[in-house]
This record gives sequence, structure tokens and C-alpha cells, in this order.
Amino acid sequence: MPQGFPDALRRPLSGSREKYQSQLRLFDDEHQVAPGVVVRRTGGHTPGHKRVRIAAGSDALTFAGDAVFTVGSINPAGTTAFEHDPEEAARVRVRLLRQLAETGELLVALTCRSIHWPC
Repeated sequence: MPQGFPDALRRPLSGSREKYQSQLRLFDDEHQVAPGVVVRRTGGHTPGHKRVRIAAGSDALTFAGDAVFTVGSINPAGTTAFEHDPEEAARVRVRLLRQLAETGELLVALTCRSIHWPC
């Protein structure tokens, strides 16, 4: 990661753990937050990265955060300097996109433009 970038991420979160400790739920692979809402660990992009799947009846949508991004959309096996474990991030991205292609589920993902970062 570029120098100073991790500090820029940590600063806004300072004190969050103490503030929200009573609401945190630890899990290994996945956790059902509510009926039809499942959070799953993805790995690779950043430590602790998750994706959220929301399903109702035969409809489903996966929010992958920034595990899928503009460069990854063009080449899912591609990587950037912003990934904790680039090889794992690429595997996660390829696996997720294959699953969604097979099921026809919708994907919502952030891009640097959607969070106002310069790209």
C-alpha cells in the first residue's frame, strides 16, 4: 500500500471498537445477520473483508464492497497495490464472479469513483 494509506484508514476508526464492542459478533466463515442477510468472509483484499448477500424468495443480491473494482471488472485475476493478499484477492474475485454468473444474482460493488477517491 502507498505510504500513509493505512494510517488514513485507521484514523476515522479510532475508538470504534470500544464504542461498538457490545454489538460485534465474531464468526469464522459466515454469519446470518437477519433472515435472508448473510455476511461472508472473503479475504485477500483487506484483512477482515466481508461481502453481504441479501436474498428474498428467488431474488438475491451480493454486495462485495471493493473486493470487485474497476480494474478487477476488466480482468478479475488482476491485482492492485491496495490488496493485502493479491493472489487471494484475485481467487476470491474470480470465484465470486463465476458464482454470480452461474446463478444470475446481482452484484453491487464500490469503485473508487463511487467513494470519491481519485483513480
